[in-house]
Amino acid sequence: MSKAALTPAKGGLPSRRLISDVIYASGAYQALLKSRVPKRLVHTPVEIFPGNGERADSIYQGHFEFAGFSLEQDDQVPWEAESMPLAWHKKLHQFGWIRDFYANGTEAARRHSRALILSWIEKFDGYRPYVWDEDVLAHRLISWFCYSSILLEEEKSEFNFKFLRSLRRQYIHLGRITKNKPEGEDRVASWQALLYGALSFPDMGKSSGKYLASLEAELSRVVLADGCHISRNPERHLILIGDLIGIRNTLMAANEMVPVAINNAIDRLAPAIRFFQHGDGRLALFNGGLKLPEGYCDNILSLSDATGRAPQRFPQGGFERIKAGRALLILESGEGGRRAGEQSHAGLMSFEFSYGRERLIVNCGAVRDPESAWGNALAATAAHSTLGFDNINAVFPARHASGEEHKLAVRNEDEGNIWLDLESNGYLDTVGVLHRRRLYLDASGMALRGEDQIIPERMPPSGRSHFSLRFHLHPELSISRSASGKNILIRTPSGTGWKFLTAAPRLSLEESVYCSEPGERRHNQQIVISGQLIDQEPILIKWAMTRLSD
Repeated sequence: MSKAALTPAKGGLPSRRLISDVIYASGAYQALLKSRVPKRLVHTPVEIFPGNGERADSIYQGHFEFAGFSLEQDDQVPWEAESMPLAWHKKLHQFGWIRDFYANGTEAARRHSRALILSWIEKFDGYRPYVWDEDVLAHRLISWFCYSSILLEEEKSEFNFKFLRSLRRQYIHLGRITKNKPEGEDRVASWQALLYGALSFPDMGKSSGKYLASLEAELSRVVLADGCHISRNPERHLILIGDLIGIRNTLMAANEMVPVAINNAIDRLAPAIRFFQHGDGRLALFNGGLKLPEGYCDNILSLSDATGRAPQRFPQGGFERIKAGRALLILESGEGGRRAGEQSHAGLMSFEFSYGRERLIVNCGAVRDPESAWGNALAATAAHSTLGFDNINAVFPARHASGEEHKLAVRNEDEGNIWLDLESNGYLDTVGVLHRRRLYLDASGMALRGEDQIIPERMPPSGRSHFSLRFHLHPELSISRSASGKNILIRTPSGTGWKFLTAAPRLSLEESVYCSEPGERRHNQQIVISGQLIDQEPILIKWAMTRLSD
């Protein structure tokens, strides 16, 4: 039995009462977290992610915006907010926003950040569900360690004592819950927080070696051999390399040796980030990742000192990249397979296409609250530029334990012209069909042609024979139909014209949505080629996207 009765929510957080919550909240367990409070920290870890001083001003004025949700509050203390989703609360309790107070740089910002921390300690210094969960706790500890130099006062003070006591209690709890816990999706932050504590607390230095070893083991698990992260989330690649740069710089500042595994991970992640960058310098939208502010990727990459170029493909991660002229196509092939829990979005064989700095064909994006109705909708196959059947999501192939994988993508190139042939059985079990996709990008980058073939292996179940081939279009494009109605005309903000054409009988323009940044929800359109399987006859759909002459 894993759950006890639900209890009323506190402080605006959803209610949850697991057996572990009962144990950790007990007086007996809380007593185990008591420890000698250090008078100081011997090192301050290095944080490389930039803050925004204007956001600190907004927080000071009672405006709390996290995970794409905003709260306006007069009393400046947000802990009791009852109308915010769990994703908002998690970001709030992770304290990543302290970097904004650091960027503000004023003494008033320091005082206000201390006041917020003291009010947090008053309410949450004892165990609380969600607030003390591993992922939230680890990120909060990292923030507190990294910005301790601006938080701690020069002279002995009540704030220093309460801050360091709470920091130590939380640190001891994190060390306890990381032991013998099943592997999650990504636990780098936990080992990072524990390492930072070992380097910062005067009496914990001997523990740094074991936490570095755990971090190295975790990196070997979450960063695949080709440099792709197991989440297949482009944004996660960037956040991880930023964390590793911070760890590297922290170790160097403490005169500690930087393990080869950390430098190797940085060197492999940097080309992966470049792989996912469109011509505007921002990231493609796959598997829950968002595109981040302009220049953010390049700034982090410049700090990495890694020079590797973007690869053409990820054989283990399951992505392909085609570049010709000023055109770029990024596609998720599913090659390499997925283990249980590694598939967050059902965008098998979906792609994004850009020309220069302008995006043309996109995926719909994501929200910071993946468990919400919007999160589920944006994770569906229909929210990606690929083939879909009714409301059924494509299923990625499983990863074989032997490591031997069936090659799903074949690439050919001749005088700069590139062909990509792909095969997917993502609908074989549910609908009984194979999907083969052939893409051709000419050397100039001005013509993208595709063939999508649907091959029934058996009669589809009742109600599962309708298919839709979707091409979601960026919201900044102007879309219209030709006079004949057989072609779609596209104009970009720069005035470049494109034409989408197909001989398929059922071509339509439909409403779509675009969520590329936290809180963004923009209306856009999608090109849809639809039809129905009849008996077991294969269906071949040919389409093309060509740039019009100036």
